[in-house]
Amino acid sequence: MNISNLLRKPMIQNFVSLVLLQGVNYVLPLLTYPFLFRVLEVERWGTVSFGYVLIQYFVIFTDFGFNLSATKYISCHRDDLNTINRYLNSAFICRFLLAVVSFIILFLLTASFEKFREERVFYFSYFGIVVGNILFPMWYFQGMEKMKYITLFNMVAKSASLLPFFIFIRKPQDYLLVPMFYSIGYILAGLISVYFIYFKEKMKWFLPSFSEVQAAFKDSFSYFLSRLSVSMFTNINTFILKLVCGDTAVGYYSAAEKLYQAYNQLLTPFSGVLFPYMAKTRDVAFFKKIFKTAIPLNIVLLAGILVLSFWIIQLVYGKAAEVETLSVFRTLMCACFFTIPSMLLGYPFLAAMGHASYTNWTIMIVSVVHLSGLAILFFTGLLSIYTVAGMVVLAELLLLGFRIKGVVNYKLFQYE
Repeated sequence: MNISNLLRKPMIQNFVSLVLLQGVNYVLPLLTYPFLFRVLEVERWGTVSFGYVLIQYFVIFTDFGFNLSATKYISCHRDDLNTINRYLNSAFICRFLLAVVSFIILFLLTASFEKFREERVFYFSYFGIVVGNILFPMWYFQGMEKMKYITLFNMVAKSASLLPFFIFIRKPQDYLLVPMFYSIGYILAGLISVYFIYFKEKMKWFLPSFSEVQAAFKDSFSYFLSRLSVSMFTNINTFILKLVCGDTAVGYYSAAEKLYQAYNQLLTPFSGVLFPYMAKTRDVAFFKKIFKTAIPLNIVLLAGILVLSFWIIQLVYGKAAEVETLSVFRTLMCACFFTIPSMLLGYPFLAAMGHASYTNWTIMIVSVVHLSGLAILFFTGLLSIYTVAGMVVLAELLLLGFRIKGVVNYKLFQYE
């Protein structure tokens, strides 16, 4: 098969699109995060990082698992445009109602607690991310295997959000501009995607029945619990460090965590393409080839990163972050020995093979264990950026163990 014919395959086109998207997601943050760390200084960088983490809870809440449930649903009904149209509108209604609830919760939070009331404008400026996110149905494009549009719209959002940082942010007091720029980019991308879906894709807007909205809501609930549980051993760490140790500790921890998350996102193009493909074909032989290639490659890459970790931190953040951030970074990167295989065995495989409930419940169990560990650290006075990073490693190891157990118990690798 020649290259031109290969590139016409939808799966290859989707993979290339997501790789391009991931390239943008890497280049812009790797430019902006070090810039913001240096200009805003550690304490205000911690404030900005905490605000972003807080708003991610509302993003998860308004997503409500649709990025997984809707992707699977649309992939399985791709040839029935009327069914897809009704589901699309039902999901939009669900997400809009959840956004209203989110806004009320944020209002009550900023009105009730002094720490949040002092920065009310700052937190509300971040809410544009939620609005843009509900307008941008990434799951529609994933399910229809039209990832090139995700790439295009996200490139608009990232550029509109991040490039103004270099022009307008010059001192720590400019931290209020960060959430404003983020919000503008996300809303712009959301509006473009809505226009595209209803004017170019020929979808029609109408109010679905209550039963259809309820069905979409119910179908996505378990996926929402899964996403929320994942955040319990990712975003919750920054949240607790803010409340217990302050913005400076959050600043150092977040600096390392951004690089850790960037590495994990290397898998996004693979999982984004694999999940709808595996849900439709259940091609276990193909998945096994991907898995057996990815794991050794992951080990080699992590070994190199750990060896070069001192120079990586110094290059990205400078000497101000050298000591505190370096130890956290090394610990978190050790978690990636377990995170990458765990991610591959999760939604691209176990859930796609019909075991979404098992995948979701194991994440919830690990989240409870992680929260319990953080509680023990707090009550024993041992909670710090270093011990929190250690808990992440333990949580990821436990999750990988559960997923291997699931693959073995369901004898999934025996299918061909």
